[in-house]
Amino acid sequence: MKIELLYFDDCPNWQTTLEEIRNLLGVKGLEEKVDVIRVASNQEAERLQFPGSPTIRINGEDVDPEVPTSGFQLACRIYEVDEKFMGKPPIEWVDAAIDAAAE
Repeated sequence: MKIELLYFDDCPNWQTTLEEIRNLLGVKGLEEKVDVIRVASNQEAERLQFPGSPTIRINGEDVDPEVPTSGFQLACRIYEVDEKFMGKPPIEWVDAAIDAAAE
């Protein structure tokens, strides 16, 4: 399983997100490594199709079912969850994506 966390330096949420992913993997008894990918420019954001920070991909698939398909740039990412806005995806999305990838 390939787990990626894409971020940019000014994101206030990426380190907490990384910690949550690692904790979840530990609880699940998984030893998968999290590839932490720093996005440093808008050109790189476009090339990586980076919709904002933090972005989590499991086997190349974004954990957000409503992943943006344009507007790739260095920016904080906003997730809409139950009509509320969050600066990182809920850990339940990550958990579900890991379970789906493990099947």
